[in-house]
Amino acid sequence: MIYQDTKVPMPAKRVIYRLNKKYNVEYVYYTISAYRNAAGKPTSKVRAIGKKDKKTGLLIPNDNYFELFNVEKSIVEADKPTGKVTILPTPPEVTIIGSATGITQSPIKSVSIGTTATFMEIAKQTQLLETLQKSFPSKWEKIIATSFYMLSQGNVMSYIDDWFDETKVDFTDRFSDVTCSRLFESLSEDERHLFFTEWMKQRCEKEHIVYDVTSISSYSSNIDNVEWGYNRDDDNLPQINLGMFYGMASRIPVYYQMYNGSIPDKSSFQYVMLNAKDVGIENACFIFDNGSVTEDNIDFMHEHQYSYISTISNSSMAAMKLIDEVKGIIEKRRNWINEYSVFGVQKPISLYERDIQAHIYFSSEKRGFELKEINSNVDKLRMELEKVNSSKYFTKRFKEYFNITEHSKSSVTFSEDEDKIDLKMSRAGYFILITNNPDLSSEEVLKIYRNKDVIEKHFDQFKNHLDFKRMKTHHNKTTDGKMFVGFVALILRSYMHHIIRDDPEMKKYTFEKVLLELKKIKIITMSDNQEKLLPFTKTQRDILRSLKVNENMLMKFRI
Repeated sequence: MIYQDTKVPMPAKRVIYRLNKKYNVEYVYYTISAYRNAAGKPTSKVRAIGKKDKKTGLLIPNDNYFELFNVEKSIVEADKPTGKVTILPTPPEVTIIGSATGITQSPIKSVSIGTTATFMEIAKQTQLLETLQKSFPSKWEKIIATSFYMLSQGNVMSYIDDWFDETKVDFTDRFSDVTCSRLFESLSEDERHLFFTEWMKQRCEKEHIVYDVTSISSYSSNIDNVEWGYNRDDDNLPQINLGMFYGMASRIPVYYQMYNGSIPDKSSFQYVMLNAKDVGIENACFIFDNGSVTEDNIDFMHEHQYSYISTISNSSMAAMKLIDEVKGIIEKRRNWINEYSVFGVQKPISLYERDIQAHIYFSSEKRGFELKEINSNVDKLRMELEKVNSSKYFTKRFKEYFNITEHSKSSVTFSEDEDKIDLKMSRAGYFILITNNPDLSSEEVLKIYRNKDVIEKHFDQFKNHLDFKRMKTHHNKTTDGKMFVGFVALILRSYMHHIIRDDPEMKKYTFEKVLLELKKIKIITMSDNQEKLLPFTKTQRDILRSLKVNENMLMKFRI
């Protein structure tokens, strides 16, 4: 809705004008955020906030304007019956002494305080602030301010000037994107190592650690670790591999390690684990997938006394033997795991000459799905076989289900191998987890493993919400430093995200909605230098309550 009888000062920054030639109207758009798209080209998100008044140059606002700048519509509604033209106060980033209408306004400064004050309280709650202060005594202010910016705006540093204009940040002087680059370059490996060592001391609880790997694409040819490899985002670009550790009890990231993009996961495993041990990650139970289950890695875990849980492939000889041993006897009342609606039994086995525990599970739901998949696959392969007449097309995938006989180059017959198909169907519905911890029950092992999807969600937060899907740096030191500050931002985001998810009253809000509402919490400095908080909405009060932040903390936003 356009408020024709209302005019407001035009925002001084982030404004784009688009002329509608047909109606000779200039529509005004406000840039909310700027970033690079999937092709790496600069782009931005904009919202229409009204149209430009030809005579005065002021803005005739729409509903979006009131939402973005947190301006009450009640002033406009009150003047509607009289037909009077209303001049609203200046938006946050503009202070006008005079205007085209000849009206003089008192200077008023309005800045957002909700995000930065809340982020700082979370940094205190997690002991992150204390760890940064100890590890980076002369740099922590800029590190944490930059991480706050990343949380609010993403990975493109070009707009940090605008962010300082709009946001209350009292613990450091404002700085530019050039200063950010210098900051990233200055964060040495020794300083980062000290941080991780101190971070592990702060997090003294024994917990299960989830380890996983992702890839981050890059356009740069100047970064040592950027090489071609298996790209998990299907980007046709070289990459850096990023191994990351998450605590399942604390539900926050605890450590990361970057390594060469061409190195496979199973080859990097021992290197990353040794680095993790060097910063104090010990006495933990690691959860990983069967891609890391090699003889060398199993030996490594046992020799360094790491506890672990992993899947093993159902197509391996060891797995098929275990499944065949429990078929027909696993479905007993004593083996039922009610929380996950599966049956589970434990059997000691030897793997690579190591004594470990295998936990075999059976799910009737999984069995139904896999039976349908097997039979559908057989039907699909049969249709393909009927269209070919040469054995050169008969690869392993056909011979898994069919007996094929070639009589001549152009004469081939085939039939279903019912014994093979029946055996495969008899193993449907099973899956196996292995561990070197004999004290864990089948239910405990499954619960620990099922919770590992937390790391996939954290990778999504890091790459998509913090905009680290692609590195936007071009040199080694800058890349290392920016990744570290991104990790700091991820700690804050992960902690906040799980607090919100655990609160029944907050489940209806996305994290982006929470950030938007926090951003709307503003503090106004009047001409006499008095500061006043704008009144909270119910949603804002609910968010602050959930995050354990109160009004007093906002007003006394200090270290």
